Amino acid sequence: MTLKFGTQTTPHMLLQPYRRGAWQASEIRPYGPLTLDPLSKGLHYGQSVFEGIKAFRQPDGSTALFRPELHLERLVSSAEHFCMPAVDLKPLLAKLCELVSLDADHVPDPPGSLYIRPLLFSDHGALIPEPSSSFLLAVMLLPVGTYIDKPEGLRLRTQIDSIRAAPGGTGAVKCAGNYAGALRVTFEAKEEGLDEVVWLDAHERCFLEEVGTMNLFVVRNGRLITPPLGDTILPGITRRSLITLAKDRGIEVSEERISVDQANWNSIEEVLTCGTAVGVLGVRELLHEDRTLFDAQAMGPVTTELAGALDGVRFGTSNEHPEWRMQVR
Repeated sequence: MTLKFGTQTTPHMLLQPYRRGAWQASEIRPYGPLTLDPLSKGLHYGQSVFEGIKAFRQPDGSTALFRPELHLERLVSSAEHFCMPAVDLKPLLAKLCELVSLDADHVPDPPGSLYIRPLLFSDHGALIPEPSSSFLLAVMLLPVGTYIDKPEGLRLRTQIDSIRAAPGGTGAVKCAGNYAGALRVTFEAKEEGLDEVVWLDAHERCFLEEVGTMNLFVVRNGRLITPPLGDTILPGITRRSLITLAKDRGIEVSEERISVDQANWNSIEEVLTCGTAVGVLGVRELLHEDRTLFDAQAMGPVTTELAGALDGVRFGTSNEHPEWRMQVR
């Protein structure tokens, strides 16, 4: 059976409330609906942050989480940005591993995986737009297949008339509002037969930043280049991992702004995207206004090598970076 991404859950979930200035005991319970006050600030004012972690079936039949501590650290960082209490990471990680172990029979075989969605939001029922005093952390598990099934590569276009993030805003935070704000333009791009949009910088609208919900790389003269992190680009865990894997292979890596000026694209050999949900995906076409910036017939050698290296670590078929895998069962 083919798994559609994001539609099926495992039998259990994890809930942990924050009340009276302190986190309460966490509880693993059967998956099911939540009861919320209709005035919850998470619903009205978007005081909601989340993460996306993956677990993978290993060759010995066990399950391993991929770099979960980095994801939970980012969850804490996102929460602090929205005046939400920091979670105690060690107990949360232990409870998360317990949850995954409990539902480990639902981890798909490769190339499928288990998508882990921690969600932290305000369930404080009051319409006053000020920081809340009541929160709920929920963790759901979803067996998933391929997020974007495009082995031939993605078709993209730059987004000219709207932006994803501005300096000083929430672009580097994994919050609900960032994704809601992108729904319209993503839908329009898909109506045009494209797969995603490339977000440009807010000021000059000429520097590439992210691709939909993914980080972006290009290969120029054998060098791997990615836009530098700042407060408009999410610090991706997969992005960080690819940089390490590339350096391990002797590939020069540089963080540079990538302009849409045609002259900058004459020497670009590959374009690739990455993220927890997608892994690594090549780009076969990139459009900007009325011209084609990039066109490729097949996924390039650097993209292919990095995609294979990442999957090798995640699925445990490679001896590289075993410290990135947390075994749970």
